[in-house]
Amino acid sequence: MVWKYTMEVTLSEFYNLLSNVIMALVVISALIFFFVKFKLNIRFFRKITKFSENHQKGLVIFSLVLLIGFIMAFGIIKFVIYDLDKSTTVVVDEKIVIIELDDWWNFKDTKNYHTRYGYTFERFRSVTDIIDKYDFTATMGVTPHIFLEEIRENIPLENDPEMIDYINEMLDNGYEIGMHGYNHCRHAYYCPQYEEVWYNVDTGKRELESIFGINLISYFPPGNQWTTEQYENVKKAGFKLIGNTHVPKAYFDEDVIITQKGYDPIYVYKWYALDFRHTSYDEWIDEYEDTNLFILQLHQNTFDTQEKLDDLDKFFAHIKQDGAKVMTYKEFYNYIMEKRKSEGKSLTGQAILEVN
Repeated sequence: MVWKYTMEVTLSEFYNLLSNVIMALVVISALIFFFVKFKLNIRFFRKITKFSENHQKGLVIFSLVLLIGFIMAFGIIKFVIYDLDKSTTVVVDEKIVIIELDDWWNFKDTKNYHTRYGYTFERFRSVTDIIDKYDFTATMGVTPHIFLEEIRENIPLENDPEMIDYINEMLDNGYEIGMHGYNHCRHAYYCPQYEEVWYNVDTGKRELESIFGINLISYFPPGNQWTTEQYENVKKAGFKLIGNTHVPKAYFDEDVIITQKGYDPIYVYKWYALDFRHTSYDEWIDEYEDTNLFILQLHQNTFDTQEKLDDLDKFFAHIKQDGAKVMTYKEFYNYIMEKRKSEGKSLTGQAILEVN
């Protein structure tokens, strides 16, 4: 019987893992050199190395060469990691803002369930009206179905003409549709791995494209949760911009762009919560000033007070005055790829490690 273990990691993760191993070897070789050089009277060490005056010089040279070799190897790996990070980083050299509006679901047959959490057209429009006020656009997180936990059924978006009309209205205003999962189902018991499987990713994309007559390129995961299977299936389905993920900054993966997690002004937040508290306006500004690519993740159902709407209005006024470019995910992707037309593509690749 042959035991086989397969581990899938990105090339960056592999190099970081390798650098940690080499760093451990540097520490071990440094200790060996220290013991040999200063002739420490350690019985266990002397027994292993058969330490003697005649072997002292050779052992010192060997341990020193070993130490220098591991240090050089560590330096080379760190340089490779730096070079890989630099070559795959999406360089954003001006202020760009992406507004992401999550959870555009079917309301028609879910009002009794969703209204209590603030999912109403009135609340949705209170946010998009402010966006439109400043001639901004946004990417809407749309799902072809919504999983209704009370009855454990998928409710299709295609049965809700009012929501479809509203989304089409936003498309006419320059907004973009981004797929936000198949049915936003993440319940550990009802639908384990439901969002990850290829059939749901591919079918969901086709359903949305059929409803709205457009081609989707943007995807951001429900609950900001990722698995390798989901990521690979999303790429395979033809999505080019994968937003709101775990990476610390925007990266290329061949011709796909992956962006960092967005800033959500709501804290102690879950989509099924009833208490929506938002951070102070000063923190919004601090987060905005901290990066050139600022992704603002909004859940319209959480804007349940005039104070929150006033803060959002004031924040957009600040962005407008600051001269930042407000883009959808698709516009950002096209903008970056246009800039890189004359440059080579950066690859991250993957390493498959097998132990037999």
